Amino acid sequence: MKRTVILLIAILFLQPVSAHDFSRKFGKITKDELEMTAYDHAPDAEAVILYETVDIYYNVFKSINIVYEYKIKIKVLKKEGTAWGDGEIILYNRGSADEFLSGLDASSYNLADGKIVESKLKKDYIFKEKIDEKRTRVKFSIPEVQAGSVIEYRYKITSDYIYSIPDLNVQHSIPVMYSKFNVTVPEYFKFDLNVKGYYRLNIQRESGSYNSGGIFFNTSIVSCEAEHVPALKDDSYIWHLDDFRTKVEFELSAIAIPGQIIKSYSNTWKAVNETLDKSDFSSGLKTSYPFKKEVAAIKESTVSDKEKIRNILKLVQSKMKYNGKYSLLSNSPRQAAEKGTGSSADINFVLHSALRDAGFDVVPVLLNPRSYGRLPLAKPTIDKINTFIVRVTLNDEYLYLDGTNIHSDINVLPPNLLVDRARIYKINDESGWVNLTNISESTLSIYVRGNISDKDELSGTVHRIYTNQAAYSFANKYENYNTKEEYIEAIEKEFSITVNNIEVKGLDSTVITEIISFTSTLNSTGEYIYLNSTVFPFMSENKLKQQERILPVEFNHQIKYNITCGIILPPNYALEEKPENINLSACENGVKYTYISQATFNSVQMKFSYAVDRLIFATHEYKDLSAFYGMLTQMSNSQIVIKKN
Repeated sequence: MKRTVILLIAILFLQPVSAHDFSRKFGKITKDELEMTAYDHAPDAEAVILYETVDIYYNVFKSINIVYEYKIKIKVLKKEGTAWGDGEIILYNRGSADEFLSGLDASSYNLADGKIVESKLKKDYIFKEKIDEKRTRVKFSIPEVQAGSVIEYRYKITSDYIYSIPDLNVQHSIPVMYSKFNVTVPEYFKFDLNVKGYYRLNIQRESGSYNSGGIFFNTSIVSCEAEHVPALKDDSYIWHLDDFRTKVEFELSAIAIPGQIIKSYSNTWKAVNETLDKSDFSSGLKTSYPFKKEVAAIKESTVSDKEKIRNILKLVQSKMKYNGKYSLLSNSPRQAAEKGTGSSADINFVLHSALRDAGFDVVPVLLNPRSYGRLPLAKPTIDKINTFIVRVTLNDEYLYLDGTNIHSDINVLPPNLLVDRARIYKINDESGWVNLTNISESTLSIYVRGNISDKDELSGTVHRIYTNQAAYSFANKYENYNTKEEYIEAIEKEFSITVNNIEVKGLDSTVITEIISFTSTLNSTGEYIYLNSTVFPFMSENKLKQQERILPVEFNHQIKYNITCGIILPPNYALEEKPENINLSACENGVKYTYISQATFNSVQMKFSYAVDRLIFATHEYKDLSAFYGMLTQMSNSQIVIKKN
């Protein structure tokens, strides 16, 4: 009997023990999956991917193509997670090469009276739409998806693009309980792997073989299994989330077919420049400029060369409207100019040619907008360059220009183009990199003058002077209001004031002045009057207050704020209490602020300055950065107390 008990215990220890019965077999849904109410590793998650598998392999029967097989099972935990019941698949079709979708199979599963009920995807809920000449989107909507449902679907894509293996995203906007991929490549194709993201992956590599129908070759197999991968959620302090997503990219480095010379595909910037030089990019740079009379007049004008450059930029901006599309190449910049609208490439080719025709030293700067992700430091490829701007060299000074926004100017670009990694065209070595985040100093200077009446009302004026990027941001914001009155309403709501008059000057320049005449009722007890430390709150909430952060912090643009306030007190009132004067910096002076206040016999003066001198802060700097903004917010919300004598 004792031996039997020991044997039973041994058997139990040898069996895999799981607290829940979860299945990784397609079509097998368990009650534990349906009764699951939260995911232990992310209790607040709206949904969790129970498993996701990808198998990629080459099919060499009759012709050669790549097969991509995908399976996924998702548990919907909250109402917000039901959006995962809507899926989409992108197919590429370029005439000589196509992708074909097959085997799309999807269902939702729910519990009804203790029984599992399946609701299958019907053809009526599958839609196709043409995105452009190269892409088709297949959308589908799985029925009966609700909080508590389990969703499952699979499909297969057969692709003629044998030199391209899709990126494998292991991380998503919801957590992943289990992920697995397996990629099998014939020995004739050599791919380099680029593993991205902060979550560590255990990549396995091994050799295999293929033998079917008299065809034999060796294979290289890349596989990976991952468990409990955290979600990667949208973040207002990240330029492009995909830069930090845990994923594996495959880049073709060589083709080695027996009996043929090995062909290398490993790109360098020299190779990229040579390819662009033989493409439509080179043709675009040689565009015959359509506005010759206007450019000639600017060239012959008596203003400085820098002002001539600005006038040419403003001419192009006035003649051509941006259609919202980023592009590196253009079919015909001249035709786009004649139509008065075009892509980023159309407009900047015209701008480049106009500056060249005016005799300036101009060169393109290749880049990716922030929303497209950073340019690769190693193994560059034309496919990952999405636009360009232009640079003029004038008396050893670099001037950067982009024509897509009417409010951009010399060294003042749309924030989406203020990237830390861009390339000067035709420079092949490391000196070709340029950082566009610090090409101009941006400031907002605020001057407040006011009087407090014996009725506890504050009246006065506010002068706000915006320069460079601050002016660009204000001009774009201001033009979004339909009327001046609508803008005034927004100001009144933001600062709890009554605007008596407002005047805005210089909207078409890099220095914009806004003058606001206002009145405001202060918080008062009769004996005490309470005034904000900067009159108008500078920062009411610390948006960097999360305890921990695994991503860096990326700000929009450099900025310096200067606030100077002078408030005349009513008779028989004097300063009772004020915030401490402070001079604080953090992250090696990457951010800093100073606050000074003082009182005279009938007035209170305050000076405040705040600066973000660099845009990107590493993860290890986050605690200091968060503490800095906590103190800044506390100061901004503090009060000056004025007492009646």
